[in-house]
Amino acid sequence: MARNLLDRYGIVPQAVFPESYSSSNSGGLNSILTSRLREMALQLRDVTSGVGVMRARAIKEEFMAEIWKAMSVAVGVPPRPDEKFVWDYKDKDGKVKSWEGTPREFYKAFTSKQYPALEAFSLINDPRNEYNKLYTVEALGNVWGMRSIAYVNTESKRLKEAIVTCIKAGQPVFFGCDVGKFLDSPHGIMDLEVYDFKNSLSLNYTMSKAQRLRTGDSAMTHAMVISGVHLDKNGNPVRYRIENSWGDVNGDKGYYVMTDRWFDEYVFQVVVPRQLASRDLVKVLDGGNPVVLPAWDPMGALA
Repeated sequence: MARNLLDRYGIVPQAVFPESYSSSNSGGLNSILTSRLREMALQLRDVTSGVGVMRARAIKEEFMAEIWKAMSVAVGVPPRPDEKFVWDYKDKDGKVKSWEGTPREFYKAFTSKQYPALEAFSLINDPRNEYNKLYTVEALGNVWGMRSIAYVNTESKRLKEAIVTCIKAGQPVFFGCDVGKFLDSPHGIMDLEVYDFKNSLSLNYTMSKAQRLRTGDSAMTHAMVISGVHLDKNGNPVRYRIENSWGDVNGDKGYYVMTDRWFDEYVFQVVVPRQLASRDLVKVLDGGNPVVLPAWDPMGALA
């Protein structure tokens, strides 16, 4: 979904559109907006039975204007994709420079030419469904008329191999996980033994990853970036360096540590450049004809 936003709107330096409290602490805002959107959905259901389609669409536009206003107050109005801005900065040698252009032009000028973001794709680990197949989620999208979601489902070890390849190539990796499980946020630790529920509360968790997905106990709830990986003498991942977006108070100035065992259980998605992905996985992506998961499937929780 990020590809659609990049393609349509471009990007700007953080100095041009800085973080706000709500953008760094989005849970409260998301909760408020979700409740209001559910209320709007119920109202639209009632309306559509008594008025024509055009009137219903007009009411929907009024609702979306309300959401836009709330978002603008909370996080600010983003620059328009074709609106010029000026960015003053220092280069790697400390020299002051200035750049002028639009968000779309900035995206084209400053993003990787070797690994274009628009050519990246998602690998998922969903043990409920067949591996080496392409999946999408019904009605899931964020920009009208743009690309649909496409996931290549494969084993967890294949996700790890892709991550190691990317990190060795100097490319950080976007990933989606169930962040709240076995997380010590103040210390920035994500590990299955961070809390000993068995000995402290006599609770023993035995569900598999697939069972947790089927029962709604687990889903993708948050996205972060893997910026480093520690390998053992055999080249296998032991732990990962995680850059979070919740400010610099928790962990090591906002950086967390995720163990490999935690990865197996609670990481569901990684995004990799097709140039660095295994050819057999790229072949699945290019083969098309995705299996369509229902709109409420947990694989659509993050996108």
